[in-house]
Amino acid sequence: MIYLIDDNQNDQRLINYNVTFVEEGVFGKYLTSIQKIEKLNSSSDLSHLDFLKNADCILLHATTEDYENDKGFLPSSVTNVIKIKELISKEGEIIPLVLFSNSMNEADFSFENNPSYIRAIKKNLFYERLFDFMEYYKNTSKVELRIIAWGKNFVIKEASQLAIEILRALELKSNTDKLLLTDLSQVLNSFKMFMYLALPEIDINELLNQIEDEPIKILDFKRKINQITESFTKHGKNIHPWK
Repeated sequence: MIYLIDDNQNDQRLINYNVTFVEEGVFGKYLTSIQKIEKLNSSSDLSHLDFLKNADCILLHATTEDYENDKGFLPSSVTNVIKIKELISKEGEIIPLVLFSNSMNEADFSFENNPSYIRAIKKNLFYERLFDFMEYYKNTSKVELRIIAWGKNFVIKEASQLAIEILRALELKSNTDKLLLTDLSQVLNSFKMFMYLALPEIDINELLNQIEDEPIKILDFKRKINQITESFTKHGKNIHPWK
């Protein structure tokens, strides 16, 4: 189960973002929406948050206010948010976590460093992508935070960003030079990820050995990277072999 925690005061989800599928229960078997979490009684009381400990993912409005039955929402009181971040999820290390808010901008997310944690994303972007994220989870049972961070065509954007990193590392090299593995040392992880997206069946170690044993010109290497990138843009996937 994925838990969406958003106080949704004044029905902002509908009014500001025209989102109705949450309340309509389109993903009722997969998504639980929570608007009110009672204020903690003490700094160590997590009894009413236990249900989150078995979550597959937590989607958390970063300014969700604590709630008391006799007082309603408590302005600027966010003890539950703090506990969820620090004790239940631990920045995605225990449970995948997404933090969203109006005050945030583009997704603050590094798939390579922490694929289970979006530390910030603007609320309208979050709700624009939530349906596709839930559809993917429903069909695959996998939490794919890149859909929230970059949209359902995240592979295209990711491949393009990785290609830019790889080519940038070769800017000072002559196109007529032979490519050496040391030329890729600073972007080796990016190159491995790029090749995984392009040709997931390929043995990356064999490819690296091939590059080392049978060096090609840097110009030819750049052409291969650009050709694959263009394929992602045109077809949504790579259709070219490496050779």
